[in-house]
Amino acid sequence: MTSLNHPLSVKWLLFSFRGRIGRKSFLLAALFLMLIQLTLLSFAMSLYDNGVEDDSAQAGAALFGAVFLISWVVMAFSLLALTVKRLHDLSLPAILGVTLLIPGIAFFAWLFLAIAPSKQETNEHGPVPFPRK
Repeated sequence: MTSLNHPLSVKWLLFSFRGRIGRKSFLLAALFLMLIQLTLLSFAMSLYDNGVEDDSAQAGAALFGAVFLISWVVMAFSLLALTVKRLHDLSLPAILGVTLLIPGIAFFAWLFLAIAPSKQETNEHGPVPFPRK
């Protein structure tokens, strides 16, 4: 069995394009990213108070908007890294990750990546993430 050429860490999982991940790891990491985004969005929505229109509230909302935008870019990059690793696991080209950017196809592409079983052989991207015994 071939050994991994990368450390198993959160940094590798969310920010690296090397290696392979299985469908459960992909699904859990993607759901974790969605949970973070929903938490930030709910916090942003709670900042808006209908009765308050002062400058400090507007400045706070603008600052949080910038933080939310930066976090969205980081989350999008992480989701792209997860997608590329999942495509590596399925022995598909990484360029197919672009399908997650097409609104009508994104849901179905994500669903396919979350459901499709791993290829049970070692490929150029590494060994099987969780081999069946």
